[in-house]
Amino acid sequence: MNLELREVGKGIFATNRAVMQAEVADAVIFDMDGVLIDVHSSYPMVICQAVTHYLKEVGFKGESLACTPQQTAYFKAAGGFNNDWALAQGMALVFLVRAVMAGSQDYSLLQKTSPDILTLSHAIAQQGGGLRGLGRALEGLVDEKDFEMISRQWDKERITRLAMEYYAGDECPQIFGIHNDTVEGAGFMTHERPLVSREDLLKTPFRYGLYTGRNRGETQAAMRNADLDGLWDDEAMITEDRGIHKPDPAGLTEIAKTLSPRLMIYAGDNLDDWQAQARYEAERSLDDPPCLFCGILGGSPGPLAYSLFLDRGVDFMAQSVRQLLNWLTFRRQYTG
Repeated sequence: MNLELREVGKGIFATNRAVMQAEVADAVIFDMDGVLIDVHSSYPMVICQAVTHYLKEVGFKGESLACTPQQTAYFKAAGGFNNDWALAQGMALVFLVRAVMAGSQDYSLLQKTSPDILTLSHAIAQQGGGLRGLGRALEGLVDEKDFEMISRQWDKERITRLAMEYYAGDECPQIFGIHNDTVEGAGFMTHERPLVSREDLLKTPFRYGLYTGRNRGETQAAMRNADLDGLWDDEAMITEDRGIHKPDPAGLTEIAKTLSPRLMIYAGDNLDDWQAQARYEAERSLDDPPCLFCGILGGSPGPLAYSLFLDRGVDFMAQSVRQLLNWLTFRRQYTG
């Protein structure tokens, strides 16, 4: 736990060391979802809709949605689920396993089957996070033959396809290069809202980078809708189709090569972001610029974010990107 973290400005918490280092920071790298873009009404709902749709396709029945946005936040807090399509796959797998445990395909009933999602998320974290950690947490709940049978029936590609269609709707061809065969009309992407303005970014002395789990099409569409397009050098934008996936620190290394900063700050909202920065710091050479981490509160882990970041000893926490940039700019001006 980071006992040194203290409030140093409105909505800003930092260690004494980070406050001093911030004086020379000249680049800020952003995660996208929960940092630059409010996705509470898009991706969590996409996951819930895709999981419910898939379960009904394979014979399940039930009322309302099979899972809730709050439950997706628990999986995010477990780590390893930076990719929302993987989170949807994982949530569907939970119900496939529960169906065998309970002998029922009524997902309304299965929602009450133990272990609950919060308990399961703790087990996922203990097993290393992500789909691999989920598999380890689930495989002991049914016998080996049943788990192998479930794994063969678990159609991850179909779940991903449904999630893409629920997200982009009629814009699937432009964003994902696929035709939307199942979901028509506007996708949940239209519910996203910016968390920072173009003016906020332009009035600071910093250069910017972006390290996101979105692909280039998703990123460009979100930037365009939020009026944030054109603010990033293409080489300083790391999207999943570049072949680099969080928590791989290579994304930060590539951005550092492009921007050549003295010191950079990576602002992210979940544990995969923090782990990318932690690994970068552990692995960087003396010629690479240092990188601090700022946990942005209110993102995908929801109210769990503060304690998660505190326990990992982050350099900064901020209520919003706007507050972080205002404080960093003031710090630069104050120190000359």
